[in-house]
Amino acid sequence: MSQETVLPENAAEMANQTSKGTYLGKLGIEIVEWTHERVVATMPVEGNTQPDGFLHGGATMSLAESIASMGAAGVAGWPEKIVMGLQQTCNFLSTATSGSVRGVATPVNIGRTTHLWDVDITSVDTGKRIASARVTIAVREPRAKT
Repeated sequence: MSQETVLPENAAEMANQTSKGTYLGKLGIEIVEWTHERVVATMPVEGNTQPDGFLHGGATMSLAESIASMGAAGVAGWPEKIVMGLQQTCNFLSTATSGSVRGVATPVNIGRTTHLWDVDITSVDTGKRIASARVTIAVREPRAKT
């Protein structure tokens, strides 16, 4: 894995500040750790449920893609390189109705133009695994703004 880029010590804190008012902020995602080796984040269940009160699958997948993308951006050297999700698969193993969930994204393969990340999502309260996702990320040069 290339570690030419340097993440500041307070990368997680900086990410939390910049996510206010964005989709991550609306979901309540808080970055706990952001290194080249992994990204860890939490998300509340409350406010991210389907009508029956269970954690929404879309919110779960949003957490997975968000932290995998952050990991890829940190390794690739954002903003000199940009990243975007290409594909995501997610197996839902259980659910949560309260508390919060914790996502941990780790790289499987770091290529020049494509990264592959695994994301495990567990209940903070019970430790039970909620979902297991695999996210493929494209790494590209930014386009010139017109």
